[in-house]
Amino acid sequence: MDRIRFTSGTLHPQLLAWGAFWNRGSQAQMWEGRHGILETDAYLGSPAQVVREQHKPFRRRLQEKGEGALVEGRDHVVLHEMRAEGMTDYYAVPLVYSNGLVSFFALATTSPRGFDDADLARFDALVNLVSPLIEILNGRRMTLGLLDAFVGPRISERILRGQVKRGDGDRIEAAFWYSDLRGFTRLNESLEPEKLLRLLNDYFEQCATAAAARGGEILQFIGDAILIVFEMRGPADERAVCEAALDAAIDAFASIAVVNHQRRRAGEPPIEFGLGLHLGTVTHANVGAPYRLAFNVVGPAVNKTARIQALTKEAGVPLLMSREFAARIARPLRSIGSFDLRGVAGTQELFALP
Repeated sequence: MDRIRFTSGTLHPQLLAWGAFWNRGSQAQMWEGRHGILETDAYLGSPAQVVREQHKPFRRRLQEKGEGALVEGRDHVVLHEMRAEGMTDYYAVPLVYSNGLVSFFALATTSPRGFDDADLARFDALVNLVSPLIEILNGRRMTLGLLDAFVGPRISERILRGQVKRGDGDRIEAAFWYSDLRGFTRLNESLEPEKLLRLLNDYFEQCATAAAARGGEILQFIGDAILIVFEMRGPADERAVCEAALDAAIDAFASIAVVNHQRRRAGEPPIEFGLGLHLGTVTHANVGAPYRLAFNVVGPAVNKTARIQALTKEAGVPLLMSREFAARIARPLRSIGSFDLRGVAGTQELFALP
């Protein structure tokens, strides 16, 4: 064997399949196929399509002359590529899981004689042995992928560590981002569902991308609002983490400005939102009913961040920061005055960019 490939279908919001490939003389590498790959030239007409859809092996000698030779335009490009690499024989078989899902396993050789019947029998036996193992790996990857996508890496890590009972959780110190769309009720009533979902997804995606690049993680989508945490490991991290959160916020506004330019050209309403930044210590814990639980953030710091965001519309400033947050920022900021925030004791001085 000089070349091995396998792919496995999976259940994931972004990925349709994953797999691994190996060539003699190199290390094995992982592969991921996104949704839509089944409509690409890389898949259509390929041995993988034949094996997955017909549920039977695919065999092709690659160095045959005359009648059995590969033909440009008739045989898939992957077969021509393997022949150019010196492969002489190719054998692909279905990987059948216990739930009936069919995946793909393929081998190739550079041996001048190719594969004989005994080789193929051994390969069939090998596939029977590895199929249950790959199914187990696929199940684990699927579980991790779905947990990361629907509850986030931070919460999925805690679930897998055993924090699954009601009340399980811990205290975290962090900078908090709370952002909320402007005029969402009006948009909800005036836009067609598809256009409303596209607007929401554009808003969520740009904020999430900007935050992730600076170490932030989404804790919750709350309707059209987003709660993002930039966790601190100790007091020494406060300045760096707050600077990163502010940079992420600035990046998000810049990215959405580009999206809004495209939306205006398409005759669609722009995305407008307010954003509040604060820091503090909260409890991140598993709460809910006995049979329906969710990790939630409990503590005055989150409430204060949300109230700061709510004031952005009244103040006419899209990005506001608490005094505690602003004290950790080295760049110049401007005070916009002190305000009463609903549910927060005392007046609160708020800051904005110059």
